[in-house]
Amino acid sequence: MSPTNSPNHDAFEFRRRSRRVADFVNEAIHLEKRAIFIAIPKTGTTAVRQQLQQEGQPLIRNPHLNILQVREALYLFLVMQALGQNHAFPSVLQPTDADLRGCAREMFTSFFKFSAVRNPWARAVSLYHRREGVQVSRELSFPEFIRQHEFASDTCEQPTRHRNQVDWLCDESGNCLVDYVYKLEEFEQAIPEIAIRTNGRIQLTPLVANQNPESRSRDYRELYTTETRQLIAQRFEKDIDTFHYTF
Repeated sequence: MSPTNSPNHDAFEFRRRSRRVADFVNEAIHLEKRAIFIAIPKTGTTAVRQQLQQEGQPLIRNPHLNILQVREALYLFLVMQALGQNHAFPSVLQPTDADLRGCAREMFTSFFKFSAVRNPWARAVSLYHRREGVQVSRELSFPEFIRQHEFASDTCEQPTRHRNQVDWLCDESGNCLVDYVYKLEEFEQAIPEIAIRTNGRIQLTPLVANQNPESRSRDYRELYTTETRQLIAQRFEKDIDTFHYTF
């Protein structure tokens, strides 16, 4: 591959077929569908991830990468796929680092980037009852959990220490880098919008997956006191204001 001003990710198809390092980047990135799905924990992402499932081994197993981690992962994947692939002399077909970086930028810019968010009060209940990661419901009462709950992924297996859900979607300057964000509560309405925005590449159905029968997130209001309700309102004010959530 010779240097070019308009890198094309399709030029790396032969490297993906080698299957030496990984079959795909991460659950968040679907190369064939040209889509990036930022899976914020406990926002109903399992149902979407299952429908976008890819065969093989990912380079990065954690499905809950934020938008900046995804951006860097694209470049890392291209580097890993290009290593040890020189089979010709002179080596004019080997991409330069500038080629790889340009290709990663083109992919990130052109791919459809979307995500889901959830009512912070309901999401806190789901985090409290979660079965993966830190299972705080076995050790703390719900009010005690809310008093200590600081970040949007405190109980997750890979906590990011993002304060709010929207922090998964923004760059270092606070600019949102995704094209479309839907509310979990409005998933069915989002399905046709996603299909339209991707020219039919992504066709989702309203599945429900990884639902904890012990969680009371559907009737979350019954668990809150005035104190704990206000704690969530103060702590996740940014999400509440950005996505116009109410208790």
